[in-house]
Amino acid sequence: MSFLIPAGFGLAALAGPLIVLYMLRSRRPRVEVPSIMLWEKAEIPVSSAVPWQKLRWTPLLLLQLAVLAAFVLTLARPFYRERTLLGPHTALVFDTSGSMGMAGRLETAKTQALSLVSDLSEANQVSIIEAGPNPRVLLAFGRDPALVTEAINSLEAGGGVADLSGAVRLARGLATPDRPTSVLLLTDGGSQPLPEEPVEGAEMLRYDDFGDNLAVAAWSLAPSTEGTTRAFLNLVNYGAETRTVRAEMAVNDLPAGSIELEVPAQGSARETTPIDAGPGDRLTVRLLDNADSLPLDDSATLIVGSAPEQLVSVLGEGSPFLEALVDAVPGFTNQGEGTPAIVISDGGPLPTIDRPTWLIAPEATPEGVTASQFAGNLAVTYQRPGEPILDAVDLSGLVVGEAQVVVAPRWLTLVRAGDVPLILLGEINGQRVAYFTFDITKSNLPVQVGFPILGARILSWLAGATSINASTDAAGTPIGLATPAGSLARVTMPGGEVRELVEGSAQFADTDQPGVYEVSYIDAEGAVTGGPVAVRTFVADESAGASRDIATTGAVTAAEEASVRIREWAPWVIALALALMAIEWWVGHQRPFLPRRKVVTS
Repeated sequence: MSFLIPAGFGLAALAGPLIVLYMLRSRRPRVEVPSIMLWEKAEIPVSSAVPWQKLRWTPLLLLQLAVLAAFVLTLARPFYRERTLLGPHTALVFDTSGSMGMAGRLETAKTQALSLVSDLSEANQVSIIEAGPNPRVLLAFGRDPALVTEAINSLEAGGGVADLSGAVRLARGLATPDRPTSVLLLTDGGSQPLPEEPVEGAEMLRYDDFGDNLAVAAWSLAPSTEGTTRAFLNLVNYGAETRTVRAEMAVNDLPAGSIELEVPAQGSARETTPIDAGPGDRLTVRLLDNADSLPLDDSATLIVGSAPEQLVSVLGEGSPFLEALVDAVPGFTNQGEGTPAIVISDGGPLPTIDRPTWLIAPEATPEGVTASQFAGNLAVTYQRPGEPILDAVDLSGLVVGEAQVVVAPRWLTLVRAGDVPLILLGEINGQRVAYFTFDITKSNLPVQVGFPILGARILSWLAGATSINASTDAAGTPIGLATPAGSLARVTMPGGEVRELVEGSAQFADTDQPGVYEVSYIDAEGAVTGGPVAVRTFVADESAGASRDIATTGAVTAAEEASVRIREWAPWVIALALALMAIEWWVGHQRPFLPRRKVVTS
């Protein structure tokens, strides 16, 4: 134990006068007598008072000396030294990635940081840096504990990947010649090493608490020709036990059904389901009764959008069935000008394959296919199982009057009659090609129930995209803005908070939280114009909660004492002094509040 003001022990000399007072004090024995009537006739007064008495050590004297000693010790200001992670200027880098939401890792980091900054001063200042997908400085050179506490408490785990390298660069950019800067990384380390490891002048506090987690790894749209949107859901179980969970779906916050899936331990489960939604609708999936260690990945949202219609050109004789098919499939049209995205060649010469093409009984076979003869009166005997193009398509009743007998070793046969291929898929010059070996007008295909579905699937496969898409990106991806001159951008956050942006803002980067962001533009007269709607999703890799140690070289301080904090004993000594004073008062007043013994006389 050391003392800040050793001269305070000089007041211990007050113990001398206290002892002298006890030696000069008149002391008469206390005796209980039945009466003082006999004393009234006494003529010679006798005094028992003696100027100097022999010092007697009483409990009251000892308590008063102890109180005096406690106050003398308080004035001397005893203290002890403890090592601290704070230097003259410490940059606290908080990892706010998705994995820091696992089992309260970020909350633990915030609690530990608050204890570190409880007694900031001019000698120990801190800066707060948020290491999300887009690192930023929340507070620079803070020495007011209230402001630092507010900055730390504002931190939240997001759904993206932490850019720790960028955060460290920000921290080093705060260094000044007169105040050396050390970096303290409060992180789980992530799954990938940093480019600059080992990180010089830094220390790491690792947070790796882990718990069972069931996550929505994928929530996307699949093509549909049944008049509804098909949603694809993928769940991943990072726990050690198989779990059964129910996922509730909603369209524009209205219930739209649910799915129950059994997800094996350390495995995944997938489901594709139709959902009644159209362009512009908001689709949400949420895991019900899923109490796990990372709630942020228990839900996902997407927006149904419409892809631009793709122009389809029908060459050759042109069947009215084909033209009607193109007009009926959403996302495709055969009306319009410009370069067609897809070509349907119905008979006639083999066209140049420079774009996705649907060949129907051409006069010459395409590359990789050879024809030997024709076969007639064919019935379907084989449909490729598990093929998405043939999903819910029954061609068992298809009859073909005549078809080419071809050999195509590098092509995928979807449908055949015996050994005669009828429908094949292949690739020529890097372009997708669907090949029908028969003329559909010489078959009963156009009157089959599955023909519209089959045709729509082939067009979607050729296009390489669906007629419905979702506007989604990983959490932390900035949203591009096209703010008109003289207008301001306004962003509605996933939680309903509204952010007003300054004029001329080119992007909005505070998108760490998963959910839907809606942008609108407000001109000088208050008129509102709609802007982009963007979805930010939880990064699936963060659900694993990976953690590791980051190699560092240790914090750099200006002097040895910069990493030592002085802790005074004064609060405890004062508490002891007050307790001794209370006891001294209790003893000096003849121990009040205790029952007295009664003297019984006869």
